[in-house]
Amino acid sequence: MLSLTGYRLVLWNGATDMRLSFNGLSGLVVNEMKEDPFQYGTLYAFFNQRRTQAKLLAWEGDGFGIYYKRLSRGSFGAPVYDPARRMMVLEKKDLLLILEGVEIRYRKRYSRSALRQLNQK
Repeated sequence: MLSLTGYRLVLWNGATDMRLSFNGLSGLVVNEMKEDPFQYGTLYAFFNQRRTQAKLLAWEGDGFGIYYKRLSRGSFGAPVYDPARRMMVLEKKDLLLILEGVEIRYRKRYSRSALRQLNQK
């Protein structure tokens, strides 16, 4: 599995053409996200429209690296986001859950009192 330790994780919320490679994805970062793709320590995540494929783009100091994952069934989850914002910064655990196929939209941490109430029923 990919190690995401030490990276700033940026998610592009729009649908991405998965035929894009290094130049196309870095162009998307520059033109749409208004960020510098040569920024060391930033990982950019892109998904296709059906959310069955994901690409992660990172500058590794001497060149770009791409991590590509295609699901055999199902789709990647989507975090809750403002549709007006096309990009968002994610936490490591959220991106890992998305790549594992867990729907993080409904993930919720329960308080102890809520857990006690659930156990009493």
